[in-house]
Amino acid sequence: MTEKSQRGFTLVELMVSLVIFSFAIAGVLSVAVAMTRAYREQRRVIATENAVRAPLDFIADAIRQASPGATTATIKDASDCTFTGGAISFVDHTDQPDELTVVYASGGIVSTTHSAFLSTSTSVSLPAAHALQFAIGDYILVTDTTQGTLARVTAVGTTSVDVSNTCATAFPGGGYPAGSILVRAQRARFTVGPVDGIPTLLMYPNGATGPTGFEPLAEGIEDMQIALGVDANSDGIVTGSPDPNSSGDEWVGDDVGDTLGAGSIRAVNVVLVSRDTAPLTGTANFYEPAQALNHDGSSVPDYYRRRMLNTTIEIRNLSGSP
Repeated sequence: MTEKSQRGFTLVELMVSLVIFSFAIAGVLSVAVAMTRAYREQRRVIATENAVRAPLDFIADAIRQASPGATTATIKDASDCTFTGGAISFVDHTDQPDELTVVYASGGIVSTTHSAFLSTSTSVSLPAAHALQFAIGDYILVTDTTQGTLARVTAVGTTSVDVSNTCATAFPGGGYPAGSILVRAQRARFTVGPVDGIPTLLMYPNGATGPTGFEPLAEGIEDMQIALGVDANSDGIVTGSPDPNSSGDEWVGDDVGDTLGAGSIRAVNVVLVSRDTAPLTGTANFYEPAQALNHDGSSVPDYYRRRMLNTTIEIRNLSGSP
């Protein structure tokens, strides 16, 4: 065996090989890190969008079922004389999220009363099969198709439900005769507030205005803006569109200074803005809250990615749709 055939790698050759191998590994690792980062970012994008899509569908379904059986939207609460909002009402803000209150059918229970429901009534007679479908704390809505009265169920019998009734002005003259329509309903107030420091879409299932008693619907919801399509001239249509840059149309809540006048509410536009629940790290990207209807965006950037979705819902029970 010759001396030449016994030679191995020289130190220089070994170092060159290590450098080349290091470059190859670094390239593979950089690709892997980039793919991992992109996958993580994509997951956050999807989570941010899902955070707004699900509650938007929930609110849209509630609005579609608004004013069950009461076509003029005159709905009052037998246990809350301060409630005068009707089937759909909102508090419009230009510097913070709006508030929306909806009275809507819940659970698909529709029946008829077997006794008159008067301002002095403390119970309502129903078919046995229907009475037992209610639970304490449910709302019932009794209506003559022109006006509706909400009442909270306090006890359930085999052929009747007891109700809280302390507001005589919530009833039409003469009350509701036997055979009136009765629907299980919900009176819900939607708003945005912080929960553990995270902006969250909240629902108050009894329409309460206080800070307690809410149910968190979705975290990461930063803003909710509402516009109502009102048929102010009773021509059967709503002119214009919910646009913060338009004026002179029949949409209320999309422009600064809008006031709700007379007319049937035929549609509701809902805008929800979600953001990441935690700021992005390791990035130089800045994000600015965008304008949502008449709520101006911010010129102060931050590290929160946002998604904005909106939908326009035609209301089935309030004298037609646009």
